Amino acid sequence: MKTRKKTITNNIQGSARVLVGLLFCLLIASTVSTAAAAGMHNTIQEYDGAGTCIVCHQQAGEDFVTSIHNTWLGTAEYIDGKNGTQTGKLVGVNDFCIGVKSNEALCGNCHAGYGLLENDFSIEQIDCLICHAPDYKKTASGPHPSINATEAARNVGQPTREMCLRCHATAGGGDNNKRGDLELAMGALNISKDLDVHMSAGMTCQDCHTFIDHHVSGRGMDLRVDDTDVVVSCDNEKCHGPMPHVNGSTYNQHIDRIYCTTCHITAYGKVHTVEMSRDWEHRTPNEDNALNTKMYTPTYVRESNPAPIQVWWNRRSEIMDLADPVVFNSDGILVMAKPSGGIDDPASKIYASRLHLGRQPWDGTYLLPFVTMTVLMQDNMTQALFESTGKIYDPIEYVDTIRYMGIFHGVSPKEEALICDDCHEDHKIDFEALGYEVEKDASGNLIKATKPGDSLNLADLSSDDTQKEDGTSDTTTDTTTQSTSTPGFGIVYALCGFLAIVCLQLRRK
Repeated sequence: MKTRKKTITNNIQGSARVLVGLLFCLLIASTVSTAAAAGMHNTIQEYDGAGTCIVCHQQAGEDFVTSIHNTWLGTAEYIDGKNGTQTGKLVGVNDFCIGVKSNEALCGNCHAGYGLLENDFSIEQIDCLICHAPDYKKTASGPHPSINATEAARNVGQPTREMCLRCHATAGGGDNNKRGDLELAMGALNISKDLDVHMSAGMTCQDCHTFIDHHVSGRGMDLRVDDTDVVVSCDNEKCHGPMPHVNGSTYNQHIDRIYCTTCHITAYGKVHTVEMSRDWEHRTPNEDNALNTKMYTPTYVRESNPAPIQVWWNRRSEIMDLADPVVFNSDGILVMAKPSGGIDDPASKIYASRLHLGRQPWDGTYLLPFVTMTVLMQDNMTQALFESTGKIYDPIEYVDTIRYMGIFHGVSPKEEALICDDCHEDHKIDFEALGYEVEKDASGNLIKATKPGDSLNLADLSSDDTQKEDGTSDTTTDTTTQSTSTPGFGIVYALCGFLAIVCLQLRRK
């Protein structure tokens, strides 16, 4: 009996020693790997652009050269009327900074390379630091003079939210100007659930926007080209799955026609106000403290916490390039970008979106590129147009424009999501704009909304009618947590598995 107890004790002690040894080896391996990577970069004597990086990362450089982040041009696959053609930001036109053609130096402050001025997108012109170095800043032709580029190169690592947002949150010339659902506050190490539940859990951009050979996945309503074939979506098996709510919930019956963001993003521009319109015809003199000079800025309208609008989208879009003649909608407004789809399109779902309004010059057929800094510094649109086109326009004609942009970030806690009564009783959803047949009373209040050919009145359904079930399943919450990329979790799972095997062996003995 004593011999048996001694044997069991020895087995336990031996297993414990193996477990401790494995843990020590895993931690050492992880530490050595991290230290080795840091040590390699610490040996950089002088940063000389991409040439410094591709000594070790040649394949990464060759992959990135063909990415949309670098070329800003590609073959359209999901653009109605442009499939198979070359398009992209390089040849596009917008209502913010107008276009790359006339503002290469300005756009180059974020473009992930130094060759935008000459349209040189070769591997030698890549700027690796804009995506991989913390607290970095660049110009169109090189690192910003205020930055120690060599020191930045010694501290490179995997992209963080801050690294992505310093460009994507400031698109359009400032924080929260363009996208509306991306702002610099989201780059903080710790953010609140109210700002975004996924980011508050520690998720990074690439947890959803996965990279394949340095090509990033994802598309928006106003994007011209895709970098990969991977669809970024909440309802895939990696994230929340096709039935994200509790079993039997009526919410699950809406999944085929209503996308998650419609109910789960109730506001945007949560920390910093978001730009809603930009009028280039009417400008206002303002003191720019950073430049210590007077700037003539277009007339802006900004809002705090606006609610998204709802649109149908089948993940195809209509967009306008600089070479496209102007086409007006039924309201006499030029639509620069909009989602394709509709109520009768089975591939369409209702998505959260926003509208940005613009007013900019045209020649009666085409929108006109102009040098925005000339307008801002001199208040001279005639000169700005001449510098870009070589023509004098007098008088200058302006046209109203609109752009639809999807709202995908800033997901609120599930307790704040829209519920049945919000849409069917309080009518926070615009049934008329979505193509439903509506009736209103003398005061303009909605009394009836039906799908064409259907008799069900969606305007007076209550939560009892829809048999709503409150909340989201624990499975959904757990899935969200699991999708968070937290370094070291793989080691924990491996150790747990090893410990389980040890316990089974002990029980068997």
